[in-house]
Amino acid sequence: ILNKRAIEASDKERPTPDLRTGDIVEIKLEVPENRRRLSVYKGIVISKQNAGIHTTIRIRRIIAGIGVEIVFP
Repeated sequence: ILNKRAIEASDKERPTPDLRTGDIVEIKLEVPENRRRLSVYKGIVISKQNAGIHTTIRIRRIIAGIGVEIVFP
């Protein structure tokens, strides 16, 4: 019950997009140790773990010819 309320409160504050496997996404993150530099991750969603407020997605992208997978909470 508490988890459901937390999800509803979170969606009111900042709506989350409906992501599915195969979608191409671009995620922008602030890196605090580098003077708030903006780091951009663009790739294909290869998995999504639905765990309520703790949902994670796995993004795959190619860096210098090597496939890299990154998990975002």
